[in-house]
Amino acid sequence: MFAKYSKTELAIFFCVVMFLAAGAFFMVNVELPSWSHWLSGLNVVLFALPAMWASRWWLGWRDAAVLWALLGFYALGIETLAIFTGFPYGHFGYSELLGGKLFGVTPWTVFLAWSPLMAGAWAIAATIFSNAVLRAAAAAGTTMIFDLVLDPGAVRLGFWQYEGGGVFYGVPVSNFLGWLVSGLIGAALIEAFLLLKTPLLPVPVQLASSAFLMIVFWAAIAVFGGMLWPAAAGFAVITAMMVWWRRFHFHFDERIVYVDDDGTPIGTEEKLAAHHGDTRLHSAFSIFIFNSRGETLLQQRALHKKTWPGVWSNSCCGHVKMHETVEAAARRRLKYELGLSGVELTMMLPDFRYRAELDGIVEYEICPVLVGCTDNEPRPNPDEVAAVRWIGWDTFVAEVADPANGYSPWAKEEVAELVVNDAFAAFRTEHLQA
Repeated sequence: MFAKYSKTELAIFFCVVMFLAAGAFFMVNVELPSWSHWLSGLNVVLFALPAMWASRWWLGWRDAAVLWALLGFYALGIETLAIFTGFPYGHFGYSELLGGKLFGVTPWTVFLAWSPLMAGAWAIAATIFSNAVLRAAAAAGTTMIFDLVLDPGAVRLGFWQYEGGGVFYGVPVSNFLGWLVSGLIGAALIEAFLLLKTPLLPVPVQLASSAFLMIVFWAAIAVFGGMLWPAAAGFAVITAMMVWWRRFHFHFDERIVYVDDDGTPIGTEEKLAAHHGDTRLHSAFSIFIFNSRGETLLQQRALHKKTWPGVWSNSCCGHVKMHETVEAAARRRLKYELGLSGVELTMMLPDFRYRAELDGIVEYEICPVLVGCTDNEPRPNPDEVAAVRWIGWDTFVAEVADPANGYSPWAKEEVAELVVNDAFAAFRTEHLQA
């Protein structure tokens, strides 16, 4: 199950799980202090952040903020309605433990506490069902299953109480039916929003990251609180979500962004599948790194790469993620491939584009060229880079001009444009020794 993840990713995962379990243990066994509402508020925010960050890469900052505001205000509204009328959850009331109450009724934390669960449930349904009605129904059912784990522990800790109690660890059946209703409406809101804002990326499983962490925490609460059935439900949900995550997970930087002739994004596709004999125009960048002696850093591409394996090229190349600027992509890739960070990059050829073919594989990119200067030595990532070397710029220009040297075609074209570029000449004069 864990084979596709790095040791670092697995270490972080297990550390987070252990931290959540430890927190759950103390929540159950230590009397909550009077200031715990501040801690509850902080926890709610921290739990929500992973899913919010994922939605930023899925939708972009603006649309992600709109979606979270839509879900958050809906959550506040339906919780307040239930407090006053009993619909749809049954009559209940919040304690002071979840933070200050808006107008003395509903804790502000509800804005962020319910939305990650809804987003996670919908993400699960969206990756499995193509039909909108089935997605909404499955998302609603999933939120109810989540609540089987969460609600008993929250009642036990005194976060809220139901009038007259309930048959399932103090929770009435009406509450779980209410989650079906609120989840169905929440899923419909997401579906309606996405009709207006059609994402170019597939639904990322990372949208359920916050929900997963919350279930881990509340399942641990159930274990330490001696609540058998919520604990069993929690372990079942955790196992199912881990299997689902592995099946549908993708890294955002594994997908290239197709663009039209003006550079406007029009679609995305998995990086390896996108490169073939008829590769479509997509968004990328190239970097030339210099040291103060005027030398240029070159890299030999890793031998297992699908495109131009083992070929010597400029310092660094890469693709731009959806909702990412060229400059941010360049900094990200420079650190990933060469271990270089803190390098000030200057855009030099913003409109450069090329098309090249080797062994039946085509590269076709809008590929702005950036330059930067550092005297730090690179630490190449062997997954991306076979070797590196520094070379004098004038020597490099001469070598690139000789077809026998076999540099990458984009490096050749970029050098040809840089040597006649006035801004590049000014950069060399300002930053590099003669």
